[in-house]
Amino acid sequence: MSPYRQLTGIRVRGAASAPYAAQLLGGAWGETPDGVPVGLDVDPALPEGGYRIEIPEQGEIRLTGDPFAGLIHAARELLALATPAGLPVGVRTGSPGLPLRTLWTWDHSTNWDLRQLGQQEIGALNPYAKSAEAFGADYRRLVDFCSRERIGGIVVYGLLRDAHGGVAAARELCEYANARGVRIIAGIGVNAYGGIYFDGRHRYNLATWLRSRPDLAAELPQKVGFDIDEFGDLHFPASEYMMAACPSQPDNLAWHRDAIDWLLDTLPVGGINFETGDYGSCACARCTSRTGGERTSWSYEAMRSVYPTLLETARRNGPAGVPLRHLVEVYWDNIFDLDAQKPLADLPDDVAYQYCVNRGFWSDNRDRLTAGHVEALPHSTNVLRTHAGSQWNRQRHSWVPELYADMATRAGGAGMRGLTIFAEASAYHPTNEISYLAYARFTWNPELAWADFWRDEVAPRFGGAAEAEAFRDGAAVLDDPSAEAAALAAVRSDALAMVAATSGEVQRRWLWLAERAARHAHSAA
Repeated sequence: MSPYRQLTGIRVRGAASAPYAAQLLGGAWGETPDGVPVGLDVDPALPEGGYRIEIPEQGEIRLTGDPFAGLIHAARELLALATPAGLPVGVRTGSPGLPLRTLWTWDHSTNWDLRQLGQQEIGALNPYAKSAEAFGADYRRLVDFCSRERIGGIVVYGLLRDAHGGVAAARELCEYANARGVRIIAGIGVNAYGGIYFDGRHRYNLATWLRSRPDLAAELPQKVGFDIDEFGDLHFPASEYMMAACPSQPDNLAWHRDAIDWLLDTLPVGGINFETGDYGSCACARCTSRTGGERTSWSYEAMRSVYPTLLETARRNGPAGVPLRHLVEVYWDNIFDLDAQKPLADLPDDVAYQYCVNRGFWSDNRDRLTAGHVEALPHSTNVLRTHAGSQWNRQRHSWVPELYADMATRAGGAGMRGLTIFAEASAYHPTNEISYLAYARFTWNPELAWADFWRDEVAPRFGGAAEAEAFRDGAAVLDDPSAEAAALAAVRSDALAMVAATSGEVQRRWLWLAERAARHAHSAA
């Protein structure tokens, strides 16, 4: 009896359940009438992304997965199991340790096709500067990365924008992602951030609505923006994007309810990321009387007034008949302020509440994230989201895999259900690549050992364990604002030596470090 099963061709049963999984398998082994039978079966009882692989010595190889992503993950693992000796006989199962694994993006600063003109690296309310075709080119690459690395969803703010194709382009992206087991989660502003249709002359664009009903506009403070310790004082420029609606006006709530109905009737999105705006709360007399002196960047009372209706409207099934995934922003550096969150206690409990943290706040408070504290939060499904590793913490291209691993491990151990990070920068950048891989591996398995991750994922990408440590140390010099030209030139020199000694993708990563160090040295001189 052999512990391996040889394949010279396959014939797939159940391809209609997961066409993309069948395509992956057929592309690798070829479909022939007398090939080894491979069955694809759906089990709705499995968690999203969960799967089972059964490889017997004879008979049908069987892959079972949840209706949306599990069979795709199973097909990819089956391909990865193949050795020159064949497939190892036995049963394997997989499911995500943190089920809500989500990447967060703005359309205008998501740069995954680096050939495109008009790239931006920061901003929250920017015009779209690329060609219309670039939107799909960037996001298809991001979707492909998520599908390969078993990352469940991508939040897209600016999903609906005239400049890159409006409804047609958004629908094409959703369909592409759904086929690959990745949810496109529409980022929408409630009374802020452009509304449901972010930019365009559309009836569900917030500026269009408020131009027709100026009596419904919010009274924003003189300064529109916010402060983040790791970034500084941020001011948003005056523009249509900054228009905001008063949450105390019933007509605004009715308009948002109708807009969400339209969105879900129109696009096959995988869910919604709700945000009521963090750049200023309405200061009209009606809102002020309700808030009782809340902080001015956002209002929990405004959230309490709009979310029950909107979440009820959005409660539907989505792709593959699975429930839509909705995330509600609870804003940042406040996860331990239970008193401030009391207004949220009566909000629906069947959505995820997303608490954002900055890197300094996390460093100072990480030990406070315990199972007892998570149990005390107002709702049962809670997600950690972080600005760390993004431009908002001055880390857009920084090496932060240890930080993401720590967040995933602690979030999983405390009973949180997910972790959300920014992923606008392409994995072409090795610092981003390793950080994203740490995110993917540790959110899938929060009990993963760092030494195993380093051995299996990091060391081979740089030519060895010691070489990977040298790359990490060189990247740290790039992030040091006090680094002098001589230190940066030394990083460049060492990286160029590795370029000469390596080839292929390993060489590319070292070449990136050499060029980046040369750029920093030029500016520091």
